[in-house]
Amino acid sequence: MRVTPFRTEPSPLGRRRLAPALLALLAVVLAGCSSSPSSKSSTVIAGGTTATGGTLTVGVYQAPTTLLDDGISGELPFANVMAAPVEEGLLWYRSTASTATTSSEADYWSPDLATAVPTVANGGVQTSGCADTGAAMCVTWHLRPGVHWDDGSAFTSHDVCDTFDLHWLDYGALGKSSPTPLASTTGWNQVIKCTALDTDTAVVDFKSQYGPYLALGSGVDGILPASVLDPALAAHGDLGSTTTSLDLTSGSGNSTAFKGTATLGSALDGTGPFVMQSYTPGSQLVLVRNPDYWNQSGLAHLDKIVFRIEPDLATEQKDVKSGAIEVGLNLGLSALASLDAAVHAHTAPFTVDPVAGSGAEVLMFNLCLSNGGLCANPAALESEDTANATVRKAILLGIDRTAIIKAVAPGLTTVPADSWMNLGASYLDSAGVATTAFDPTSANAMLDAAGDTPSSKCGTAPDGQDYRAVKDGTCLVINLGTTSDDPLRVNVESMIRTDLANIGINVPATFEPNVPATTFFGSFADGGPLATHAFDVALFTVGLGIPGEPDSYSSTWHGDCGGSCLSEDEIPSTANNGAGMNYSGLSDSQLDSDLDLARNTADLTTRAHDYALADQRLAVLLPAIPLYQQVIVNTYSSSLNGVVQNDLVPDFDTAAWSCTGGNCAG
Repeated sequence: MRVTPFRTEPSPLGRRRLAPALLALLAVVLAGCSSSPSSKSSTVIAGGTTATGGTLTVGVYQAPTTLLDDGISGELPFANVMAAPVEEGLLWYRSTASTATTSSEADYWSPDLATAVPTVANGGVQTSGCADTGAAMCVTWHLRPGVHWDDGSAFTSHDVCDTFDLHWLDYGALGKSSPTPLASTTGWNQVIKCTALDTDTAVVDFKSQYGPYLALGSGVDGILPASVLDPALAAHGDLGSTTTSLDLTSGSGNSTAFKGTATLGSALDGTGPFVMQSYTPGSQLVLVRNPDYWNQSGLAHLDKIVFRIEPDLATEQKDVKSGAIEVGLNLGLSALASLDAAVHAHTAPFTVDPVAGSGAEVLMFNLCLSNGGLCANPAALESEDTANATVRKAILLGIDRTAIIKAVAPGLTTVPADSWMNLGASYLDSAGVATTAFDPTSANAMLDAAGDTPSSKCGTAPDGQDYRAVKDGTCLVINLGTTSDDPLRVNVESMIRTDLANIGINVPATFEPNVPATTFFGSFADGGPLATHAFDVALFTVGLGIPGEPDSYSSTWHGDCGGSCLSEDEIPSTANNGAGMNYSGLSDSQLDSDLDLARNTADLTTRAHDYALADQRLAVLLPAIPLYQQVIVNTYSSSLNGVVQNDLVPDFDTAAWSCTGGNCAG
């Protein structure tokens, strides 16, 4: 499955354990309470007096349309959070601290319903000699025996192959469309078939080598129960509307679990340490302990987790401070100061616990003028200034990113390398990408040498110097926009405007497009400024969508090959009905080749090499400038123990959570 970064975009005190410089140390410190790379079998509760029991209330401020929004029919991060204690996959996540230093993308996954992480090196993946001679690659999944679903049915290879069938296999092979609207078919459409060799072994055959294969069937809702899928697939029915009789008491051993008729859009039928008790759409999801969980050495400590769906972020922030909820997730970096203040004043029963994200806050440039018309937007929206590589390099030199960090997240993050693909994929740290230092003197000299010189007709900067005109005589003016409902970003805009004025670049004080996030990230059809390339420079977060998997960036940076590779049509335009998320309009054949090579090989060492080349190329092209590594702000009750964070799914390890004395209120 695909996991979107834990953020609201299309992606402290107490336990301040974030700063990237400390992550390697934290990996050691937290090793005793993090998931082992080989299993989730052991849990060590850190701090306080541990006790079984207690009810924990977790706030989420985005309501899923359906519980299938956790990667099946939608990709809502909070839907993943709500389902994570129940729904498992072939592989599971590891903590952010435990993956601070890795040698392979496989290090980001831990065996879960499968007993091993299959790779070319260990023989789990074959790129020749497959039983199906038409397969270019086959992956053998050895499954964990003795696992059963909450509905009482046994977990077997049949469940695995049913899930692959749902995700496009049968429908793609037979030319049918899926009755369940799928969030993504990327990767799944490379599958030829899934074969159940025996109860505990499944083999998946691929048309070609597909590098991101580890994500297929892994993570939250990675595998679905055949007991529900079989009748739905046979009837060609939509999982969101196909009802089934579910008795979740039979497989969980918890008499308070859900029992009744529901769809998989309104009920969770999983194999995890918690089982669903009830779900009230738009209000709350209640999970209770699964005493018959397959991992008996990793049973949940809490009695109950209540996911309370808040009407908005402001309400969740208020409820965190009042103690109405014990866990607040993704509260926003702009809330950090007030949360810290509440802890300092001893008025709040929580700790603030940021986590380093697998991405960066960036300035994205509009490069449409330099890509041969692939953006298909009016010329009035195409900036010759942002399409100029010299101007982009000068902007990189001219912004004091260290000062921005001191203002928005002191001590919690760092300035990334010029291309940040290694964030969340630490095995790419050796790519050799430099981190450009703040150097306005060099920025000014670079612009002067390019013929972009100060001109009285372009107005006067605050320091008394004239703004610049480019060598064709037009004034160098760059508009900057972001999400207007994020006060921190609006403040950063002002800092950037001041820095760029000091190198003669005029950023108008009326920032554009400054619109609410729902509009800023709107679709092409809805006229979203990113999707329609209606911006000069945009400020937002760009990061990985799958643990340790840089293929996420193909949708961000891959070009359209001039229309010759429609399957990789990533630049939204009228011609492709707005498909793709390459908002910058970047189209570079060398970068495309590196991204394609990495996607089209199953050898993890080769993939790392190809992504390192892509990383280096992005640092040369500079389609975006990273300001600082993404920071995700979470809060936890001061009586909650055993929390080990993952930036994509923060509650991936809830079985290890416990409340001191069984009281979660702090």
